[in-house]
Amino acid sequence: MQKIPWIRVVYLYLMTTIGLVVFIIGSVTLIQLGLKIFIFTQADNDIYSMNRPTSLYLEKETDQVEAIKSCESLTEADQTRIQAWLEDYEAWQVKEDSIDRKRASRERDAARSIAMILVGLPVFYYHWSVIKKDRKDNLNV
Repeated sequence: MQKIPWIRVVYLYLMTTIGLVVFIIGSVTLIQLGLKIFIFTQADNDIYSMNRPTSLYLEKETDQVEAIKSCESLTEADQTRIQAWLEDYEAWQVKEDSIDRKRASRERDAARSIAMILVGLPVFYYHWSVIKKDRKDNLNV
């Protein structure tokens, strides 16, 4: 019977356990995500429902810029910069309004879960097959 160093055995079982745990966590998260999308469709609504600030607050932000822009002491370059900022701000607002935060969060969760499965399963499978091979070799010797 061949003597296997105990550190190797500990390493193999530890890596097998870690691979299995990572695989299980990724699978559970992916199943949870699927349940939220197809069965419990209202499960995330409380997280993503935010009230918009009042319109007075939003108008104030751009009104101040418009007031500065109409100031007579500004140079042409300053007015051009202010106009460019205002256009950038409006483009940013349009982009922010078009983002689907719920979908982005779900896609991020799905990507993380799939990555965990793709990493955890091979780690588990490889180390478990080495353990099985070592056990078989020990029994045959």
